Amino acid sequence: MSDTLVAKEIRHRFKAALNGVVLEVDAGAGAVAVTILDIPPSGWVVPEDKLPALYVFASGESLSHDALSEVTRQLFLDVVLMARGGGDPMDGLDDMQLAVEQTLITAGGFGLARSLRLMSVEIAQNQGALMIGTRLMKYEITYGVTPDDPSL
Repeated sequence: MSDTLVAKEIRHRFKAALNGVVLEVDAGAGAVAVTILDIPPSGWVVPEDKLPALYVFASGESLSHDALSEVTRQLFLDVVLMARGGGDPMDGLDDMQLAVEQTLITAGGFGLARSLRLMSVEIAQNQGALMIGTRLMKYEITYGVTPDDPSL
C-alpha cells in the first residue's frame, strides 16, 4: 500500500497539466494571463485584480463494484473559469474553455486514468458594477483500483 490516494494523485496531475501551459485571453485590450488559483477563493469570490482566473476542485467520486478484482472509480473534477469585462466576458470564457479543453486532451489520462471526459459546461453572466462571466466545466475521470487498496 502507498500513502497516496489515487484520486489525490490524479487531481494533482490534472492541475499540473493546466499549470504547465501559458493560458491567455484577449480581454479587449490585448492578451491577459489567466491566473490559476491553487485553491478555491474564500467565499468563492475571486478578487477583480486576479481576473481572468480559474481554479479546480473535486466535486465528488462514485464507485462501481461490478468486478471482484477491481473497483472502477469516477472522480469528478470541476474547473471554474471567471472572466471580467473589458470586452465581452463570454469571449474570454470561450478562449479559456478552449485552452483548458485542448490542454487536458493533450494530457490524456495522466498515466493513471482510463478516460478523461468533459461531461458538461454551465455558463453564467452577472451584471453588477462590472460585468463578470463564469463557466463551470465538469470533468469525469475514470480509473480502477483493487478492492482492498485505493492507493497508488
